[in-house]
Amino acid sequence: MREEYVNPFVEAIYSVLPTFGLEDLKIDTLEIKDNMSVNMEVTSVVGLVGGLRGNISYSFSKSTAREFAAIMMGLPVMEIDEMARSAISELSNLITGKGCKVLSDDVKYTDFTTPTFIIGNDIYFIISTVKTLAINVDTPVGRMQVNFGFEV
Repeated sequence: MREEYVNPFVEAIYSVLPTFGLEDLKIDTLEIKDNMSVNMEVTSVVGLVGGLRGNISYSFSKSTAREFAAIMMGLPVMEIDEMARSAISELSNLITGKGCKVLSDDVKYTDFTTPTFIIGNDIYFIISTVKTLAINVDTPVGRMQVNFGFEV
């Protein structure tokens, strides 16, 4: 995985989350996987098109997803309803959009698709069969796992 493709999105995480008061972020672990697979309860998947193709997934436990949605909406969130799904999808749009902007300015033009939102208990699914870099980002409200699966 080439760091010039991943770094703009990591920088975007460190730029976007503090705008919602989520500071003190820490990348806890990095993992190289043979495919883009997730096993957390809530995932937003964004496709990349153009100069860089692939997918980025943002995954959370249900409780962490509720916390992120509550912060974004400014309201308590008791369940992952349509509004909470919209908030999490918008968070993935903000991070991906900022990363694509930096990537397009520095390396190659890249655009992104509308997020696909997946929610469920005790599930495991493969999003893509390309080699994937997974990072776990610890935040004040819980862990977010971000998977980068680029076709390079």
